[in-house]
Amino acid sequence: MKKYLLLSYLFSLILFCSIINAQNSQGGKPFSFDTNLREISIQNLKEEILPPFDLASMQAEDSVNDQSKGPFRFGYNHDVNYSLNNSGIWIILPNGDRLWQLSIKSPGALSMNLAFDDFFMPEGAKLFVYSPDKSYTIGAFTSINNQDDKAFATDLLLGDAVVLEYYEPIAVANKGHLKLFRITHGYRGVKDYLSKSFNASGSCQENVNCPLGANWQNQKNSVILLITAGNLVCSGALINDVPEDNRPFVLTANHCSLNSGYGTWVFRFNWEAPGCSNPASSPSFLSLTGCTKRATNPGSDMCLVEISGGLVGNKIPSNYNPYFSGWSNIDTPATSVVCIHHPNGDIKKISQALNSTQSATFTSAPEINNADCWRIGKWTTGCTEPGSSGSPLFDQNQRIVGQLAGGPSSCGNTSNNMIDNYGKLSTSWLGGGSDSTQLKHWLDPENTGKLVMSTFTTDKEMISSFTIYPSPSNGDFNIDITLAQPQNVTIKIINIFGQIIYSRTFPNTLNGVHNIDLSAEANGIYFLEISTATEKSVKKINILR
Repeated sequence: MKKYLLLSYLFSLILFCSIINAQNSQGGKPFSFDTNLREISIQNLKEEILPPFDLASMQAEDSVNDQSKGPFRFGYNHDVNYSLNNSGIWIILPNGDRLWQLSIKSPGALSMNLAFDDFFMPEGAKLFVYSPDKSYTIGAFTSINNQDDKAFATDLLLGDAVVLEYYEPIAVANKGHLKLFRITHGYRGVKDYLSKSFNASGSCQENVNCPLGANWQNQKNSVILLITAGNLVCSGALINDVPEDNRPFVLTANHCSLNSGYGTWVFRFNWEAPGCSNPASSPSFLSLTGCTKRATNPGSDMCLVEISGGLVGNKIPSNYNPYFSGWSNIDTPATSVVCIHHPNGDIKKISQALNSTQSATFTSAPEINNADCWRIGKWTTGCTEPGSSGSPLFDQNQRIVGQLAGGPSSCGNTSNNMIDNYGKLSTSWLGGGSDSTQLKHWLDPENTGKLVMSTFTTDKEMISSFTIYPSPSNGDFNIDITLAQPQNVTIKIINIFGQIIYSRTFPNTLNGVHNIDLSAEANGIYFLEISTATEKSVKKINILR
């Protein structure tokens, strides 16, 4: 089977279902949608047309690069310089507030994603991005999206044209900054989805919610799809630190971070099939933008970053259901391993090798040279692909022991080639000896000498249990709660924008069934939070009519 790999999930139905696929934002809709300003402004709005590029050359490079386990390239990066001062048009509103609009088209693009190197939203200002026909909208991006480096980026936007709309209240006139430096033209994805199948990865891959993933439901929530450098896809994982302070550290591969502006990385959470089979349309996801590089080590192909954008109180929002996987820095082979990853930019998959790892030196010129790795002893279920790069390798104790550097495995390959190499966490622990080349300084800042670390979730599972039925539902569903002792229980429903749409406290509750009616709410994913005085648990609910 020729390993010519396609990227379809990243683009299919992402923004047709914008209510359930979103970056951390405040929601709402552009100001112009509620007035006649949109019609007036669009007539006067010059469309910036991006120039053509050598697509055939890009595709020829891809046919070679796709044979390796490097990042998966899906687009061409246009260097641009569009700002509030040199592009678009300004509209003065009757009360003195202002609107700025910019229309951009990249002819033939299957998707577009935007990167800013001077992004600052003053209090009250809002940025929206939408399609010219208003079929999708993302935003509002506000001051919660500001980063110290003034960088920002969007997740992928379906189609070849977008409109940016910036609203600035008179109280903060001229205080906002908005400068686009890169627009990525996605050139592969949707066409393959329409003519092929929904699944972009190889036929041997298993969704993470298949039976194999039953014992890995916590660890799967730590695995994230990464978009780096504007046009590359990798995998990574939230990793726990000894203080267990929820610092949003993400472990991935060093070769995923080369020549990459960290402030514009995008982190996509919870993108997975709800069951074992592939769904008919793209599952929901949530994403954050921006990170700070903490450490890299070519000797083990390791990169550690810390998410910096879209956080709430310097933490990942609870509705993202973050989970911080544990690790082992002991240089001892694992007896069996599991990898959870996004092969070929697909939804989350799980692979397993029921045999021992062994030490190996891995070279994949020019990015990786003599990296100290764990080599798996042949996959027994699934394998890895481009886009899996940087994904975590879990040992038999469900602890991370490495991240994917590369290897020859692929669906349909010969048995002897169903192997891969993962940069050793034990080697990355001390790395090159400096803070910027090792994990120890960041994951064990108090120098406790810990050799292994357990997993950690910000929302500890309640000692007692609760079930939700039916699931999915039409919005009218029941919660059956069983507690060990009577106590006050608070139930909250949170939408993907972090807004609480339902909240009620039930005093002195022990056991009972509580009915919730959200039939007036839109279809999509919501988060059910149940808490007591000492414990909290969060689960997804799906409204589908």
